[in-house]
Amino acid sequence: MNKEYREIEYTVTEADGRLTAGEIMRERLMLSSREVSRCKQFDDGVMCKGMPIRIISELMPGDVLTVRLYEDIENSSEIVPSDEPVDVVYEDEDLILLNKKGDQVVHPSYAHYKDSLSNALAGYYVRTGQEHVMRVIGRLDRETSGLIIFAKNRHSASILSRKNENMSRRKEYLALCNGIFDEKEGTVDAPIERIPGQRMIREVRDDGKRAITHYKVEKEFNDFSLVRLKLDTGRTHQIRVHMSYLGHPLLGDNLYGKEIEDNKGLTRAALHACHLEFEQPITGEKLSFEAELPEDMKTAMRI
Repeated sequence: MNKEYREIEYTVTEADGRLTAGEIMRERLMLSSREVSRCKQFDDGVMCKGMPIRIISELMPGDVLTVRLYEDIENSSEIVPSDEPVDVVYEDEDLILLNKKGDQVVHPSYAHYKDSLSNALAGYYVRTGQEHVMRVIGRLDRETSGLIIFAKNRHSASILSRKNENMSRRKEYLALCNGIFDEKEGTVDAPIERIPGQRMIREVRDDGKRAITHYKVEKEFNDFSLVRLKLDTGRTHQIRVHMSYLGHPLLGDNLYGKEIEDNKGLTRAALHACHLEFEQPITGEKLSFEAELPEDMKTAMRI
């Protein structure tokens, strides 16, 4: 799967009429103007019948347009590969879906130069003979475990990024929340904003940005609950803030659940991205995935 380009073919139909190669690239293949311009830079970037063509060339029904999307790997930032294994849920030539462990940052930083998920994925690419720029779609907090997508090429990243908001609404989370809920199902519609003077901590505030979280209690234990959550918005720490606002902070949450006496052995906020639905960016195939609860959350439920 190690390619310096992603090749896409499109067969012109009668319904397309007399579109130019450029029009097909933009309107049928959904390439951005920037991507179309980049294809023009390569002799074999835009071809028909095995021969290079200009993007202003008109195509006829039955013609097969071949587009090669070259990566700019030489301009990518250096990420140090690590030997840490990655949990691959799904992979094709356009994307890879990983199950991130809890308490792991996604991107390298000064404090996490070699132990981020991106370092681990870079190591996986090296071991499998692949070379890709790191392009993460969506985000997961350091403490949150679960499903996260990395695009393998410019085109898939562009399409997935445009669809990310809708994709986020089809993602589901499982959380272990302190206490027993009076209302077993409901919606929190409460604005969130950063606390003045605090870099990380958020709170529900009237002057905040609108945030909507849907929740449903899946199972109750003696003094905590397993809760399934869906988001209409993607604010920083949204689930953690909203559950704390309801009086049911996440077990292990040292920012919003400091009053919890028994965290059941959890050392990070008990939140897991368990379900994700999206369309394969090139083929349009509908994909749906599940990631089972990590061991720390399973252990907490057995205590």
